[in-house]
Amino acid sequence: MVRTKQDVERLEADLNRIYDSIDMNSEELFNNRIKGIWQRLKTSSGNEQLKTMPLDTMLTVNKELPVNTLKHNGLKTMKDIADKPAQDLAQLDGMDEKTAEHIYQAVSKIKEAVYKQATPRVNPDDISDEDVHLLESIYKKWHLLNILEEMQEKFQEYYDETISDIEMAKKQKGFFGGLFQPKEEKEKIRSAFANLNKNKHQKELKQIKKRLDYMLDFEVSKEELKKHFERENAFYYTEIEKATDFDSKNISESLPEEVVGAVNNHPLDTNGLHITLRNYQIFGAKYALLYKKTLLGDEMGLGKTVQALAILNHLRQNHQGHAVIVCPLSVIAHWKREMEQRSALQAFIFHGSNREEQFQAWQEGTGILITTFELAGTLPLEGSHHFDALVVDEAHYVKNPNTKRSQNVYHLADEAEYVLFMSGTPLENTVEEMMQLVSVLQPGIADDLSEEMLLRNPQAFREAIAPVYLRRNRKDVLHELPDLEIIPEWVPFGEEEKKFYQQAVKEEQVMAMRRAGWQGGSQSKSPKLEKLLEICENAKENGHKVLVFSYFKDVIQTISSNLENEAHRVITGDVSNHKRQEIIDAFTADEAGSVLVSQITAGGVGVNIQAANVVVLCEPQWKPTMEEQAISRAYRMGQSRNVVVYRLLTEESIDVTMLDVLGEKANLFNLFVKESDTASRILDEQEQEEEEASIQKKVLKLEKERFMETVR
Repeated sequence: MVRTKQDVERLEADLNRIYDSIDMNSEELFNNRIKGIWQRLKTSSGNEQLKTMPLDTMLTVNKELPVNTLKHNGLKTMKDIADKPAQDLAQLDGMDEKTAEHIYQAVSKIKEAVYKQATPRVNPDDISDEDVHLLESIYKKWHLLNILEEMQEKFQEYYDETISDIEMAKKQKGFFGGLFQPKEEKEKIRSAFANLNKNKHQKELKQIKKRLDYMLDFEVSKEELKKHFERENAFYYTEIEKATDFDSKNISESLPEEVVGAVNNHPLDTNGLHITLRNYQIFGAKYALLYKKTLLGDEMGLGKTVQALAILNHLRQNHQGHAVIVCPLSVIAHWKREMEQRSALQAFIFHGSNREEQFQAWQEGTGILITTFELAGTLPLEGSHHFDALVVDEAHYVKNPNTKRSQNVYHLADEAEYVLFMSGTPLENTVEEMMQLVSVLQPGIADDLSEEMLLRNPQAFREAIAPVYLRRNRKDVLHELPDLEIIPEWVPFGEEEKKFYQQAVKEEQVMAMRRAGWQGGSQSKSPKLEKLLEICENAKENGHKVLVFSYFKDVIQTISSNLENEAHRVITGDVSNHKRQEIIDAFTADEAGSVLVSQITAGGVGVNIQAANVVVLCEPQWKPTMEEQAISRAYRMGQSRNVVVYRLLTEESIDVTMLDVLGEKANLFNLFVKESDTASRILDEQEQEEEEASIQKKVLKLEKERFMETVR
């Protein structure tokens, strides 16, 4: 109760303390803490890099520097001299002041570049105290800001309602002083005390103090931080970008300045999204909205789905709420799930027996109609039916204008004001195929493109295609992405497997040859299976989850039967799309050590499985893109651990020949996916790419010749 002037002064002091505490926990201060810790981590990361840089690195700045003199003084790396001022360097044997100053200037330039480019990575398996402080600051910001905003609102209401009474109550005087106060003023003072003691105000103040105490005392354990970071890795790095004034140069460095400026100035309404977008994703969504009909070629794992949802959400916020998504059947469930989790958009599925009812519901309301390439041509969108936007996932499926599914999509693209084609695997496109997709989106640009233009003036080609084609790579925008290691594991055939293989070669059974290394059926008879089980066991011991991919159902069955005593799940082409997503969700929630065994054509495309960081490829695939897609299920935005990929290969088998024949194709693929320019490499060499059947024929011929040599 507030009875005396001293009580009022204590109340006022409490309110000032509450105000100061609220001010000390503002978003700006949280961001400053994050920024400070991040800078210290960058410095630490830069120091580690300097330790690995030899003194010869200085010669890249000034070739005349006496590196050998420094070495004779016992210095070995850039870190050894990184913090030495010029006067200290001048004290070294054989060093004068002028040379010391030149060395100091060279070292300063190298340090500046290293520290600027240093990108700390938080490894949950080797987390430092500074890492914990960073994660804690971000977690507290996320957890407490909503409480803080609500408390600010309640505090302001309480303050506005009571400040006049507080000021009046402070005029209360003692017994003798009160004798000389006017009766009217005394009455106002009594009324002020009565107001301050109202149950409503007492209750409000108690709740505000309770919330404040919760905020000030809030703590989160290191273990909970690690778990949350593993689940929401992308969120943490998004918050770091926001707090550290992220340099977005790499998002769009290949685009003309006028394009970048126009994109950055375009509005994007994110109300209704349940996710914080990365800066490059904001740029991608704005780009598509500005130019209206575009091809997003981001490398797999960068969140093209989220960018598409941001575009559709913006249109819905601006009363353009009808859109169509065309995608492979295998990813319909993924699209629906992402839409429900990441936005307030409503999904309608135009597939299955109730598709007509779904279409009618979509037309009567607003939302996103999701369908397949095969059914896109059956959508009754003539006449009064209208939609605003079209999104085509895996758009390379419609590069051939002569196919029915391409024609279906092209017709829809003509009807929509906004069209987004998405494809993360542009290797298979020749220049003509790229131009074909561009001609559907922006015919005027396609008319100006040619192979000759690309060959003679690549820069002009890039500039011409900039308003229709955008591609970014993981290495350019996901600086926090952990390391990826690919390990070939060569094993021999088991005795029975060798006989099986020899017979398959004689009968020219290519598919039997490819899976011969699994025919032993048990750990003791199949070296490949033995190696796989060893990998799974090691992963379990180290707290990791495993993804296993094979093209063949019988191989998957063999692996599954040998994992029957271990936690594992299986996805094949026979599993429905809805069930696949349920299996992936369950696998994500499983304990460490669990294994997901999947047919590469079913679980290797269009789904996110960052819960695993060990990937096993059971045999080589005819298309390098298929293996890349499978690896990208785990190695993508949101992955917090280093990813290790094991390629299981059998010695003296078709595996060797396949890798030799496909080597050139894989190298071309690597050239493309590592290139960050917009449309900078459209591999015209792929015009001569052999069809899969021709490749198989060539592999079989070479392998049979090799085999016959060994049996002579």
